[in-house]
Amino acid sequence: MKLSKLLVVLCLHISMITACYNGVIHVKDLETSNGNRPKLANIKFRSIDTSIPKTKRVILKNGIIVHLMPNNELPLLSVFAMIRTGSIWEPSGKEGLALLTGMTMRSGGTKSMTPSNLDETLEFVAGSIETSIGLEYGSASLDVLSKDTEQGLRLLAEVLRHPRFDQSRFELAKARMLDTIKRENDDPTKAAMRELNKVLYNGSPYGSIKTTESVSSITLEDVKAFHKDFFTPRTIMLGITGEFNEAKIIDKLESIFGDWKGTYPTYPKVNPVVNLNIQGGVYLAKKKLPQSVIRAGTLAGTRSDPDYFAVRVMDYILGGSGFTSRLVQKVRTDSGLAYSVWSYTFAGRWELGRFIAGAETKASNTAEVIDLIIEEMKRMRTIGATETEIKDAKESIVNQFIFIFDKPLSLLKQRMIVDYYGMPDNYLESYREKIMAVTVNDVLVASKKRLKPDKLQIVVFGDPVVIGESLSKFGETAFIKLNH
Repeated sequence: MKLSKLLVVLCLHISMITACYNGVIHVKDLETSNGNRPKLANIKFRSIDTSIPKTKRVILKNGIIVHLMPNNELPLLSVFAMIRTGSIWEPSGKEGLALLTGMTMRSGGTKSMTPSNLDETLEFVAGSIETSIGLEYGSASLDVLSKDTEQGLRLLAEVLRHPRFDQSRFELAKARMLDTIKRENDDPTKAAMRELNKVLYNGSPYGSIKTTESVSSITLEDVKAFHKDFFTPRTIMLGITGEFNEAKIIDKLESIFGDWKGTYPTYPKVNPVVNLNIQGGVYLAKKKLPQSVIRAGTLAGTRSDPDYFAVRVMDYILGGSGFTSRLVQKVRTDSGLAYSVWSYTFAGRWELGRFIAGAETKASNTAEVIDLIIEEMKRMRTIGATETEIKDAKESIVNQFIFIFDKPLSLLKQRMIVDYYGMPDNYLESYREKIMAVTVNDVLVASKKRLKPDKLQIVVFGDPVVIGESLSKFGETAFIKLNH
């Protein structure tokens, strides 16, 4: 036991010495005192590089955009793909088609490999491939050992270009989706958010939802057609990080993807989100629950708006900073009415975003909690925030910002998102500076413009017997029919 402890201590000392030798301390520059121990004042530390690494952007001959970010720390390779497709381009009545396509691209095998063959091949090389399609883009990922780079890239290309869409795997995915839909209302927090989105984005694909009817109508041919319509070289963006040589990886990509031809798709027209500046509304879903779930919101701005950074600071102070936020202080700490209460602005990229406030509280306290949320919104609009609140919020947001770059793959994805949405090239570099430039007046102006307590769309999942007529003070109550 003593010997093992001694070995541990010895290893730690060796690690520390190695760290110093590798450049943390410049030993050669130290001056000694009395010829023995170096003076601490003369120890020189390497300056910290706070710049955000960039990717190398390359376009293959067939139009595929590639972002490269080498990282030779481990013998691994990660690929992330973004595809210009999404549920906003689903045909009406086929809601769920994009999601189902994304689920079965990988699970359904490829043209040359059955689902089992693909599973076994990836397992043999300790690799993984995943695919999915969301609202505004689809994604695919590959993780392999760097020695298996070429094989991994060929498998990924097969999945993207020639998915088999195996009938049995399609039926299984469809059955699971239908089962999920049937159980959606069992989680009132998710169901309340779903219903609020429907109200806010009424008439737009951003507010459409999949139902048992829409998913049941989806056929295997629908999935194949959706893939064919949107998966072409000119809709694909690849990001690669890990152990690789830039010139060699480009040659591999040209060899593997180069014969893939195709033109840019004709995208269906998407009905725009219309901010009608309508009055607020109240929507109640009858659920016999011991506590009510409250979700209230309005349409909001986009990330390209001039006041976006002021809104970020405002959000943090109002309801986005956890226990230090005004909503938590008022509703939970001072009034003891809710364990969870928050607010946040989900800024849009291509379309208007949404401001949402949420809470869960005892059914009999529902109206009181909504009152307090509205009161804090009005207070933010009237008096704004203090210098101390602004300072703390800005420092916290900037400090949190670095954690989206804790891994090379995370940073790679952020660079790709900036490219995909056509955001300014220096968006990430200027983020901290623009947050720190926000003033007290900026927050007050943004609050007056963006917070609209009198126009809140309020969705409540709760017991109407206990809640009674208390919601009428916020507007005429419409009842939500839960038939999804």
